Amino acid sequence: MAINAIRSLYFPKFRNLMYTHTLLSSAFWLQQIVVGWLVFDQTKSPLLTSLAIGIDTVPILFGGFIGGSIVDRFNPKKCIIFVTVGQFIGITTLVAMMYLNLFSIWYIYPIVFFMGSTWVVYEPAKITLGMKLVDKDSITNIFGMWICGFNLPRIVSSVLAGYLIVFIGVKFALLVESLIIFCAFLSIALMDYQHSFTERPGISAKKIYIDLKNIVGFIKNSDILTGFFLLSFIPIFLLLPSTTGLLPVYASDVLKLDARGLGSLQAFSGIGQITGIFVIGMLKQNRMSKYAIWCIYASACFGTFFAISNIYYLSIIFIMFVNFCIGVFHNSSAFIMFTNIDEHYRGRLAGLQISSFGLFIVGTTLSGGIADVYGPSISTLTSMVLIIATSSIIIAKFRTIYSFQ
Repeated sequence: MAINAIRSLYFPKFRNLMYTHTLLSSAFWLQQIVVGWLVFDQTKSPLLTSLAIGIDTVPILFGGFIGGSIVDRFNPKKCIIFVTVGQFIGITTLVAMMYLNLFSIWYIYPIVFFMGSTWVVYEPAKITLGMKLVDKDSITNIFGMWICGFNLPRIVSSVLAGYLIVFIGVKFALLVESLIIFCAFLSIALMDYQHSFTERPGISAKKIYIDLKNIVGFIKNSDILTGFFLLSFIPIFLLLPSTTGLLPVYASDVLKLDARGLGSLQAFSGIGQITGIFVIGMLKQNRMSKYAIWCIYASACFGTFFAISNIYYLSIIFIMFVNFCIGVFHNSSAFIMFTNIDEHYRGRLAGLQISSFGLFIVGTTLSGGIADVYGPSISTLTSMVLIIATSSIIIAKFRTIYSFQ
C-alpha cells in the first residue's frame, strides 16, 4: 500500500519533473508569506492583503483555458522552461527595485499578477508532461504527487520565510526565491524528453473557441465530469479564500503572532495536505468519489472550528485538518476526472480547471471585504455555511457522483 502512494516516483524522468515542481512550489510559498506579511504590515487591511495574495489568480481565470490549448499544441517541456524564465525575471525585477530603493507597496500587485500569468501555462504543461512520463497504472498517483510536491515545500518554505523576514528582511527572502526559481529552470532544462506528438503551433481565437466548445460538450455529456467539475469550485471560491487567504489576518490580529507564527500556520496547512495525499494513496480507488464528498463536508466543520478558535495550538490543528480534507478532495476528484477523458483533451481539461482557480481572487475579495467590516471569524463562518449548502445542491442534482466506482 505504501508503495502505491509513491509509485510514480519510480520513473526517473518523472522524478526530474518533480524536482522542478517542488522548487517552483517552494518559491511560490515563500512569496505568499513575504507578500502577505509585507502588505498587511504596511496597510493593516485584510482586503488589500487578500487581494495581494490572490491577484495572481486573475490571469488564470481569463487565460487558463488558453494555456491548456497552447500546451496541447506545443512541447510541454518547452512550455515549463518558458514559465521558469518568466518567473525568474518577475521576482528578480521586484528584488532589484527594493535594493535600488524604488519600491512601493503598489508594485506588488502587477508583479504578482505577472507571476500568475505564468501559472496559466505551467499547470496544464505539468499535467500533460507528467502523464507521459509514467505508465498507466501510475497515472492515478501523479495527482497526489503534485499536491505533495506543492505542500511539502509549503512546510519548509513557510517557516523559512518567517525567519528570513524577522531576522534578515524581506529583500533577502525574495532574493532566495529568485535563486530557487533559477534552480527549477536548470532542472527542467536538463531533463531528457522527446515529445511524441507533432507540434501544432497554429493557434487562433477561433481554434481556442472550438477547443472550449468541445471540452465543455465533453463535460456536459457526463454527469460524473459535470458533478465533480462543479464541486471543484467550492474549495477555490469559498474554502481556501476564507482560511488560507486570511491567514496573515488571523496570525496578526486574532492569534497575535509575528511572521514566524504565520509561517507555522502555513507549514501545518502543508502537513495536512501531504498527510491527506498519503492516506488517499493507501485507500481503495473505487471509493474515490465518496472520499471526495465526505471531505467537502468535513472541511467545512474544521473550518468552523478554526474560525472560532483564538488559541494558537488549536488553530494549528484545525487548519491542518482543513487542508487534509482539501488534499483528499483534490486528489480524488482529479483522478476521477482525468481518467474519464480522452488523453488528447487532458491539456484542455487542465486549462479549464485552472481557469476555475481564477475564482480565488473573487473569493478573497469577498472574504477580505467581509473581514474588513465584521472580522475574519465572521467571514470564515459565512463561507463554511455556503460550502455545506452549495455542496448539498450539487450532490442532489448529480446523484451518480456519490455512487461512482
